[in-house]
Amino acid sequence: MRLILAFAVVLLAASLTGQVEHAPTVAECQADQRLWLADLEGQREHLPGFAVLGEWNHEMDNCQKVDTDNRWKYYNTSGEVDAEKLVRLINFLNRHDLYQKFKEEDAAGKR
Repeated sequence: MRLILAFAVVLLAASLTGQVEHAPTVAECQADQRLWLADLEGQREHLPGFAVLGEWNHEMDNCQKVDTDNRWKYYNTSGEVDAEKLVRLINFLNRHDLYQKFKEEDAAGKR
């Protein structure tokens, strides 16, 4: 019984850690790109969290490889995601009075 339980635990652990990420289909890429770009160009308060935006970027990178005819659309959407993330980081720095300190350190060569 212990041997069967040990085997089951090892098998479960292997299946959880050995997940293979599959490339999105062209149809998924095109649909997500259109939806996400529309969201990014719409009201910012309805956008998902920072981590989800990172996942959008990751998918748009994968889509450039899957749907090369529309590579520029995925590149553009990824750029819009990056811009949104940058705005959020700058807003965070401003809210916590860290933006000026960042600029001072950057000017002093601390990079």
